[in-house]
Amino acid sequence: MTKLNPFKPNSPVPTAMFAGRFDEITALEKGLFQTKNGQTANFLITGERGIGKSSLMMYLKHVSCGSVPSINHGEFNFVTINTVISDRTDLVTLVKLIEKNLSREIGKHDVFRKFMSDTWAFVQRIKVMDSGIEQSDKNAESDILIDEFAYSLSETCKRIIKGEKSEYAKDGILFLIDEADNSCADLRVGYFFKTVTELLQLNDCDNVMFVVAGLPDVVEKLSSSHESSVRIFTQLKINELSPDDRCYVIDKGIESGNKINSEKTIITESAKHHISTLSEGYPHFIQQFAYSAFDHDSDGEISDDDVLTGAFKKGGAIDAIGDRYYASSFHDKIKSDDYRQVLSIMAESMNSWIKKSEIREKFTSDNNTLTNALQALTTRKIILKNPSKVGEYRLQQRGFALWIKLFGNRKN
Repeated sequence: MTKLNPFKPNSPVPTAMFAGRFDEITALEKGLFQTKNGQTANFLITGERGIGKSSLMMYLKHVSCGSVPSINHGEFNFVTINTVISDRTDLVTLVKLIEKNLSREIGKHDVFRKFMSDTWAFVQRIKVMDSGIEQSDKNAESDILIDEFAYSLSETCKRIIKGEKSEYAKDGILFLIDEADNSCADLRVGYFFKTVTELLQLNDCDNVMFVVAGLPDVVEKLSSSHESSVRIFTQLKINELSPDDRCYVIDKGIESGNKINSEKTIITESAKHHISTLSEGYPHFIQQFAYSAFDHDSDGEISDDDVLTGAFKKGGAIDAIGDRYYASSFHDKIKSDDYRQVLSIMAESMNSWIKKSEIREKFTSDNNTLTNALQALTTRKIILKNPSKVGEYRLQQRGFALWIKLFGNRKN
C-alpha cells in the first residue's frame, strides 16, 4: 500500500514540525509586542543555507497573524507581508512588490480599498530608472521614491491601527523579507532600510517591524550601501538544532503521517540517531534524510538500514541535498579541475581542519595553483579559513564532504 510521506525536504519546515529556536522565538515575539505598543523593533536573521531561516519566518508569520498563540504575549493581529529578494530586485521592483502585497491584504476590505488606491497612487506613476542617466540623478530619484514609499506606508499603518471598524483594527505591519543576501547593488538594500525606518519615525509611525533574513554575507550587503544600516537591526544568528530537537522533528513527522495513513509507521531510536547525526542539525537536511528513510521503508518500521540506504544510494538523501546545496559550488562556481581536486582532497578529512601542507602532499599541480585555489575557494565562501591558525582550511559541512566523495566526480 502506498503511504503519504509526511516529511517535506523541498519547503520550509511546517509549523507543526517546528522545533527549538526558543531564544530566537522569544526575542521575535518580544519585538512584536514592542512594535504593537509603539516601540519599533527590527531583526536581522542570518545563518547558512538550510539552517531554517525561512522556517523560522514562517512560524513568526503564523504568530504575528494570530493563527498560533505566542509564548508570553497572547495573540497578535498584524498585517504580515512576505517578500523574497532576488538578484533582479531593484528599488522600483521592491516598492511595487510591497504595494501589491499590502493591497492584497488590506484592499480586500471595502473600507480600505479606496484609501489604498489614493495613498499608493504614486506607484502607478513610477518609471523604470534608466541605467543611462547620471548616478546623481538616479540617487535623487531613489530618494524621492523612498520618501513617498515611507510616507504612504506610515499613513497606511496609522489607518489600520485605528480602523474604521473595530474588527478591522490591526496591531501594525510586519514585513518578512527573505533572501536579502541576493540583493543587487541597484537596490542599495542597507540604505533603503536605514532611510525608511528613519522616515517612518519622522512621520510618527512606530508600529512597522522589519524582519530581514539571509546568508551571513547579508551583513556585508547592508553595510556596503550604508555603513550604519546594520545598527537598526537586532541580529539573530541561527545555529544547528540540538539532538533532542532533531528527534522531536522526526517524531512529529511520523506522528503526522500516522494520522493520515491507515498503515502506521514506527522508527527505532537508533534510526533516529542516524538521521540526527547525518543531518548535522540542519532542519531541511533532517526532512530530507527522514523523507528518504520513510520512502525506503517497506515493513512499517524505519530501521538503520532504511536510513543508511535511503541516505547513500544514488538519488537518495545525500544526492538530493547535493543537487540543491552543493552542486553549484562544486561545478558552476568553479571552472578549474585543479580547484575541484583541492575540494576532493579536503573531503577526505570531512569537515575537520586540514593544513595546506597536507593538501600539497596529494595535490598534483604546482604550489602557486594551490595557493590561488585556496584563496579563491575562501573568497567564494566554499571553504573556511581557520581564523586562529595560519594555513588551515576546512569544508563547511560534513554533508558537503560526503557528497563530494560519493557524487562529486559525476558529470552534470
